[in-house]
Amino acid sequence: MPHQGIFSGIKVLAAVRVLAAPFATYQLALQGADVLTIENPKEQDSMRTAASDHGTELNRQQMGTGFLAQNSNKRAMTLNLASPEGQEIFRQLAREADVVVENLIAGTMPRYGLGYDDLKILNPDLIYCSVTGFGQTGPYARKAAIDMAIQAASGMMSMTGTPETGPLKVGFTAVDYTTGYAAALAIVSALYHRAMTGEGQHIDVAMLDTALAMNSVNTTRAATTGKVSKLAGNGSGHGGFITDVFRCKEGKLSIATSTALRRQKLYKAIGREDIPLDPRFATPDLCRENYGELYAEIENTLMARTAIEWEDIILAGGAAAMAVRDMNQAVSHPQIEHRGFLHRFEHDPSLDAAITVPKAPYQFSATPGGIHSLPPRFGQHTDEVLDKLGYSAERIAELRRSGII
Repeated sequence: MPHQGIFSGIKVLAAVRVLAAPFATYQLALQGADVLTIENPKEQDSMRTAASDHGTELNRQQMGTGFLAQNSNKRAMTLNLASPEGQEIFRQLAREADVVVENLIAGTMPRYGLGYDDLKILNPDLIYCSVTGFGQTGPYARKAAIDMAIQAASGMMSMTGTPETGPLKVGFTAVDYTTGYAAALAIVSALYHRAMTGEGQHIDVAMLDTALAMNSVNTTRAATTGKVSKLAGNGSGHGGFITDVFRCKEGKLSIATSTALRRQKLYKAIGREDIPLDPRFATPDLCRENYGELYAEIENTLMARTAIEWEDIILAGGAAAMAVRDMNQAVSHPQIEHRGFLHRFEHDPSLDAAITVPKAPYQFSATPGGIHSLPPRFGQHTDEVLDKLGYSAERIAELRRSGII
């Protein structure tokens, strides 16, 4: 049975693919919304066969981990939106929807007669969210965009890496995920506005805007003063702060002490209260000047224990430090286990896997969300959806033969 969450009864029609927009609709599905995802019958969501799962049963069955990660609780149907018949079916679905989400190239949905101005005639209180790389207007509106390109355009890449490596992308698709959260927040805000006023509206979400917003400190600094951050790698760029990654007897340890009090606690925890008494490190300016030597003093001390041992010791001492974990270690972290952040489905013999997916990173005391169904197979609910619209089995078969579904 579907979970009765905050958005139980809210119908979301999603012409989306890949990551940012599917992740946005996943946040609604986790809280009870009925999300129906539309895929082209001739071109499934590429995340179903992501290269990272090449050669696996998940990949062969079009259920790659890239798709599994943000599609639980949803339904899926195939529909050719470029065809007049497919467009008419979409309009029928939109009449009953609360929210439409799409992430096609700007201008595509209006060209199909499925833009906000078209659909609001059929459904005046509709909330319509468009998610693209650069937004619906402007000189770049119709240009192609993916996460890595936006990382470059937004300045994010210019401050990631070291002087030796040059600019690097973040190790995961950070802009996609944050854009998904931005879109979800915008949709929730619009739903609240509609509840207060009865008015629907169009939402224009851009990945580039989101990337600059999530880096708002550096965005503000550049726009206000013209100053930009330089490549500093894991370090803070100066020795006044000790924010860096250090080798240990086994593993590596990330330490972040951005205040004088935290640095005192760090020195005490590792038994090096002599460091600030050393003339080389007596002031923040001297720490900056002699940062290489300061780093060596700390790392030499840390080599006496493992990163996990130091993590426990330094955290107990009141400073922030965590062992650098790989993803297998991260998903097994005792704090993650305690909070029940990961949902484990029963083993699916057809996929040869016990699928585990992340839930929402927040917990409601009165209306907890939940996961009630596996991510859908390609086109799994097509016949069911069309049957509810009044299409006969014969007509559905005809639509399938003609490539409409």
